[in-house]
Amino acid sequence: MLTPNFSGSQNSGTASICTFVDTSTGSDPAITQRRIYLLQANGTYLVESGTTTDYTPWALANSSISLDVLTKDSALQVRVDWLDVNDVVLYTKTLYFGFTAYNETFYYGLTQDLVANPSLYASQNWFFNKMKLRVYIDSGNQAVSFASDIASGQLSYDLATEMQTNQNFYF
Repeated sequence: MLTPNFSGSQNSGTASICTFVDTSTGSDPAITQRRIYLLQANGTYLVESGTTTDYTPWALANSSISLDVLTKDSALQVRVDWLDVNDVVLYTKTLYFGFTAYNETFYYGLTQDLVANPSLYASQNWFFNKMKLRVYIDSGNQAVSFASDIASGQLSYDLATEMQTNQNFYF
């Protein structure tokens, strides 16, 4: 019997890539395939270019899979299905993730700016906007991790992304 589980992560150096690791325990000889679904708050699925299904096949021989699908910070509902030879789902596991490497990298850049130019501490607008960005990122994370709410999470991430996109106005 399989106890399905997996983890997800993102690296700041490659923000477009999210990596998933199958951490399931046990086994089931009836399992012949595995699929991963990345559902966005707008109801569409993220898949790599050229994929024609809502899911990405995940070879059983590979304990991890890296998908180059992110163009911005994203709140996702991620589902992994373990299936038999007849495409019958035997096990499924759904988890929620907030992938925030784009805005976290930008935020860290602001921290470096602050260290390089301490006079920014005196700029109430600059500092207020830096804190506002932090609140948007944290609010998105809280929505996803506390309430599995990818809609609110994505809205918060999008507000942070807007600040990054229009950084000349805010910073």
